[in-house]
Amino acid sequence: MNQINRKSKISSFFELLSSHCEYIMTFALGLLMIVQRFLSGVYKPVMDDWFLYGDLYKGISNRLANFSIPNEKFAIRPLAGVFDCFVNAPLFNHLWIVELFLTFSLLFGSFLIIKALRRNNFASGGFFLCLVCLFPVGLEATYWIAAATRVAYSLLFIGCATLSLDYCYKSDKVKFLVMFAVFGMLSVCFYEPAIVVYIILTLFIVWNNYKNKKDLLPLAIMAAHIAIIGIYYILNSGSGEIESRGGFLETDILEHTALVTDYTKNIFTDFTNSIFKNGYDKGIIIVFGGHKFIKILLIAILSIIFGVFSAVCIKKRKFSWKILVLGIVMFFGGLSLNYILGSDRIPLRLVFFAYLGIGIVIDELIVLLPLSFSRILCAVLLTVSAFSFTVTGIGEVSDYQKTSDIDVALTSQLINLDTKENITNTDKNVYVFSGQHYYDETKCVSWLDHIRGVSGNYADFTGCMRHITGAANTNNVMPFTYGDIHKLKPFIDIEGVCNFYNIEYDRTIVPVKLVADGDNYIIKRNDDSIVGTLTKVDDVSYQFFN
Repeated sequence: MNQINRKSKISSFFELLSSHCEYIMTFALGLLMIVQRFLSGVYKPVMDDWFLYGDLYKGISNRLANFSIPNEKFAIRPLAGVFDCFVNAPLFNHLWIVELFLTFSLLFGSFLIIKALRRNNFASGGFFLCLVCLFPVGLEATYWIAAATRVAYSLLFIGCATLSLDYCYKSDKVKFLVMFAVFGMLSVCFYEPAIVVYIILTLFIVWNNYKNKKDLLPLAIMAAHIAIIGIYYILNSGSGEIESRGGFLETDILEHTALVTDYTKNIFTDFTNSIFKNGYDKGIIIVFGGHKFIKILLIAILSIIFGVFSAVCIKKRKFSWKILVLGIVMFFGGLSLNYILGSDRIPLRLVFFAYLGIGIVIDELIVLLPLSFSRILCAVLLTVSAFSFTVTGIGEVSDYQKTSDIDVALTSQLINLDTKENITNTDKNVYVFSGQHYYDETKCVSWLDHIRGVSGNYADFTGCMRHITGAANTNNVMPFTYGDIHKLKPFIDIEGVCNFYNIEYDRTIVPVKLVADGDNYIIKRNDDSIVGTLTKVDDVSYQFFN
């Protein structure tokens, strides 16, 4: 009798676990995200973080002054601007708190989307969650705060809107329609690719649930959301932000399509392969540092829990063409704006939303296999994926942190060398030669905004300098990387206005001088050794070579 009771209790326990598999796998995933993002240390500012949160929105007066329309930074993505201004900037010295907000927003938003889809015959969700929340190539979109503010919060509100809409159909309560209207409006105010995802998920929920014309009301609400944000863009169409990021393609359609396709293919193939090679090796070194047994065991146990309970979540049902179509449309929808907009600049964050589609497709294709086999395969693949994604992500995160450390070290050197405080004098210009977009110390994979250092970008360099010095208004610190062309005339013809420095191979910074050589200039150290040359391009601009 006791043995029967014991078996009954064990059986009940496993039934309880099975009935809560969605929550258990999501909890394990959340802990893996924390390990991935914080094992190597707290968040440190990089790239746009410096000039947005350490400079532009520094102090309540700057925040209020920049909280106006039209304004360059609020012309597009208005709610992202609000979070930048009133959440991220005040917490600049404690950005790890912001990173926690973003991590949980990404996790919770992804979970809500899966919850809504599972209520519409979606079988699993493990691959979707693993790709969206842990995939290391997506960290530019979900870890770097300046980008993650746009991506993570938009995904959170999309998840809220999608689940609210599904509850509206299933319960027929007006309050859920109101919630959909509110969350849907919030969803379109962060990031343009997120608007496409919001449209696709709304269309899917409507397609899967409507029975009469009244059920099409959410489509009218969605159309109103698009119209409102569209009008907002039009009202701010004179902004440089709109012109540089929101201009539609007008000519060379075939050439543009081929170029974008080639860049996208490189991200999904060669770049992803390089990220895993570099990131995994660095991550393993960190994991095998102090207390290696505890760290390896923790990541392994959490990966197994995530993999096993993702497998348990797989429903026994027939293959759904609707879900497969949703995944395919989501994949191409996540990439669509890259083909429509005029810029052929494709940073990693612009392919992030395609991962949602890939995850949905993989989760659905698993259903074609026999249930027992699909669960075993899913458990194994997701355990291995979660472990490798986490470790590789740890390596990626360490590159972000190391880049920030180098940023601070270089900028601090420059400030310390500047004994006459020329760097904070608005009547003086400061130029720094031999800058780098990507530091050799990190050996990270080079691709546009992927872990860029301040010494290759004037806004980042200036933002870092203003944060460290506390100065509010200064001229820009202008770095020259190899081949850069910048305007120097008439400033270099005025004695005492320009100050020149060079970043040496050992990361020390030294003062340098310009020596005229016909129409060009030779850049020399104080001991007359040569750094490089400035070659005349036109009457005012010069190109740097070293």
